[in-house]
Amino acid sequence: MSPEILSLIALLIALTSTVINYLLLRIQRDPEVIVCAIPDLQRSTIINLIIENTGKGVAQNVRFECSRNIPARAFGFENASEPKTMTDGPLIHGIPSFGAGEKRIITWGQYGGLKKGLGDEVLDVTAIYFSKPPLRIGRQKHKTTSRIDLRSFEGTDASERNWEKKIAEQLEKIANALSQLTDAGQKSLKVSITSPPEKDE
Repeated sequence: MSPEILSLIALLIALTSTVINYLLLRIQRDPEVIVCAIPDLQRSTIINLIIENTGKGVAQNVRFECSRNIPARAFGFENASEPKTMTDGPLIHGIPSFGAGEKRIITWGQYGGLKKGLGDEVLDVTAIYFSKPPLRIGRQKHKTTSRIDLRSFEGTDASERNWEKKIAEQLEKIANALSQLTDAGQKSLKVSITSPPEKDE
């Protein structure tokens, strides 16, 4: 093999390695803005809209384009009323600067109200934003489309999971019961602990 061909192969290998390293650096530093719907674990039956920058870089001048109007504060169950259209918040006004790992959480509504507003339609939300990659003079434009299908929540568990709230409610009941005992004239409350009787051998 001639020296010219060997030099060309070495040049191609070096160029390919440089491109791969640059792409890996971009992946490690590029932002990635997504939108998704997630059940609220602290408030049963509530569905939240989450906007999150899952990438490693800062997303600048984030704006959103939606395939249809977004229902807002869509509460209710089977006989829910028609919800209003979202007119404020980050999905409408955008986010000027969105750091890596940052979130915006929107209380969206309940399944019945959201179903009334969306029907069987899928909601596509496209985030358009910019970043300043290394080794570039200008800004880099990004577009990420997130698909939200409310039907994926149909038949899912919406039972109460907020155990801290349940414990607090039970402690409040105990405190109220003790308060009623003292209010009834019992100025002091004696608590005794007895051991079970020993069994005869």
